Amino acid sequence: MIRARIIDFPSNAAKARYMKAGSQRDELLPEVQRWAAVFRRLPLADRAAAILKFCQYAIDYVRDPRREVLEDCAVTLMRGFGDCDAKARLFVALCRACGVVARERPVRPEQDFPHILAEVYVNGQWLPVDPTILNSSIGRIPPGWMAITNYW
Repeated sequence: MIRARIIDFPSNAAKARYMKAGSQRDELLPEVQRWAAVFRRLPLADRAAAILKFCQYAIDYVRDPRREVLEDCAVTLMRGFGDCDAKARLFVALCRACGVVARERPVRPEQDFPHILAEVYVNGQWLPVDPTILNSSIGRIPPGWMAITNYW
């Protein structure tokens, strides 16, 4: 069963709440649990980086077609592509399913909400993660991108 739908949100805050709840639900999906079992074989400290590489390289980045399409992680895994929110949602769901503390991070949600990142909690601090940027890593997003998003 394909689980995707188009939603018009009354505000960016409502969209952010929907996305946060989505990854919390998705970590329990059988498809996510199957992939999480692969990552749970790794030491806890290595899981987030491996999940990031998986989301960066195994899931292609494809923009939504003119309207926001929000699919669950099972759809993203089956299709092998998604936009920034699909990749961030998958990253967060897989991390949570593997015991890694993670969350979505909308960029400028009070303005135009053009992008969504993820964050992982490491050594007492939240570190940014962007599954759409291939040359990024946990805690390291290219400097030009940080200036564009006004993230920090």
